[in-house]
Amino acid sequence: MYAYWIGIKGGNEIPLRRDLDPTEIGPVLLPYSLLADVDTRTQSVRHRVVGTNFTDFFGRDITGMELSTVLEGNYLEFIRGLYMLACEQRVAVVSHSRFRWDQGRLVKASRLMMPLSKDGSRSDMCYTCQVFETGEGPMPPQVFIASDGSPSQSAWEDVSQKFSHLSADVI
Repeated sequence: MYAYWIGIKGGNEIPLRRDLDPTEIGPVLLPYSLLADVDTRTQSVRHRVVGTNFTDFFGRDITGMELSTVLEGNYLEFIRGLYMLACEQRVAVVSHSRFRWDQGRLVKASRLMMPLSKDGSRSDMCYTCQVFETGEGPMPPQVFIASDGSPSQSAWEDVSQKFSHLSADVI
């Protein structure tokens, strides 16, 4: 997905929303995809398009819902912070976290969040590809940002410390 995001941005700092093509993403990744409107001024995130993996995990369709109506507490702040990081710095963000969900179920989430622009000037959307897995034991969140637009491993900067104040065992 990161290579696809790099490819569609062309000469722009971030890709335009219209360049994101679901047929190019394909049926393997679409269930794990989420497209959100992001307003960095108000710190709000609204789910615009939600893959079936999210619907299955949450037990309901969260399309059209504000992030704050889906999550709460530290986990809400963690995820909101990732959206703001991606859109404010206009960089792709990779993160891994474990958290306690519903009836004590421990879940690991790995996500790649990539900012998009509706008009070419503002970073006001984010495309996320995310998987949920059952996990073992809490771990501090890990967060990396793309530092030079290259798909290589060395191009990712570890910014986990900015999120270390958030509990990994939250809901």
